[in-house]
Amino acid sequence: MRKAAIALLLTVVAVVLLARFETDPPTTLNPNSALRAAAAVRKLAQRPPPARSPAASPAPRDPDSRSALGPAFTTPFSYIQVRATLTRGRLTGVETVAIAGDGPHTQALNAHAEPILREEALRAGSADIDVVSGATSTSRIWIASLRGAIKKARADARRASG
Repeated sequence: MRKAAIALLLTVVAVVLLARFETDPPTTLNPNSALRAAAAVRKLAQRPPPARSPAASPAPRDPDSRSALGPAFTTPFSYIQVRATLTRGRLTGVETVAIAGDGPHTQALNAHAEPILREEALRAGSADIDVVSGATSTSRIWIASLRGAIKKARADARRASG
């Protein structure tokens, strides 16, 4: 009887300890994570630009034109950064400098949404555009980067004229 009581007590103690044991869910690293792509893009952005030969120099810029790089934005799925060009205060050029997704599905959404967003922004002449259906997160951070680029380009133009 005494052995049975000890066995029962040990079983109860073991069950209580197991029931109170807390674990964290396993952490897995996605090798295609947008955060890794963001780090790679930032690393590339820190490199000095390659030296250009005189024949490869760009055409003279319109003195009324200003370009600015918008802030880079990251979601759990994407990394995006946009450059805007304003001529006499109106949006005349949009370039997506960096766009990365964490997997094939996100990359496909980004590839679908980016040209639509760029075309709509140029048509509207501003960042006041709608999101692309099915690519809401991508659209929101793309538009936010564009707004930042436009704001910065306008500030640069004011500083240059003032």
